[in-house]
Amino acid sequence: MGGTTAARDDIDISFSDLIDNLDLGIMGSLAASKDRWTLFADFVYLDVEDDTRTTANLIGNPLQLDIDVEVRGFISTLGGAYRVLETDTTSLNLLAGARYLWLEADLDIATGPGISQNYKDSGHVWDAIAGIRGKTERSNKWYLTYYLDAGAGDSEFTWQARGGLNDRFEKVDAGFGYRHIDWEFDDNDTFDDLNMSGPYAGVKFRF
Repeated sequence: MGGTTAARDDIDISFSDLIDNLDLGIMGSLAASKDRWTLFADFVYLDVEDDTRTTANLIGNPLQLDIDVEVRGFISTLGGAYRVLETDTTSLNLLAGARYLWLEADLDIATGPGISQNYKDSGHVWDAIAGIRGKTERSNKWYLTYYLDAGAGDSEFTWQARGGLNDRFEKVDAGFGYRHIDWEFDDNDTFDDLNMSGPYAGVKFRF
């Protein structure tokens, strides 16, 4: 998780810190297809806190800052897709939909004993998106999935990319990959930009 606050403070929570400080995290998706059409939805919920010590320059003098960041957020991407390409190994879909972000941030910045500033805010944004999603078979068991979207609305710009390798079993698939999601905000009191990225692993149930 990374980004920049409206006060121009950098946020950088590494994967190891995220695991160490994660209070709750859930990610999942649903999809239903008929003929060339697919309806889909995915969601992410995170509750994470991190603290770090950094040095800032104040009128030419170094100043030690202790920054505590707690972020709670819910992200959902909803949409529909239409298959425009299908071969023996590859299917490609054009998609359109919307992304919703709810975020609550609590930032405590301590500049010395008993001296601190607190920034706390919450809000939500809706953005329209468009993009592609697809699948390419590599063998009878292995296949690649990929997804890319971009859009705007309440945000100045948002985009998401995801790619994964999947192993097909009799009734479930196992998969792992990498996901990145990003926002640029044009009018936000807490964040100028925000991004979340990292590896994922999971199972897919087919009905």
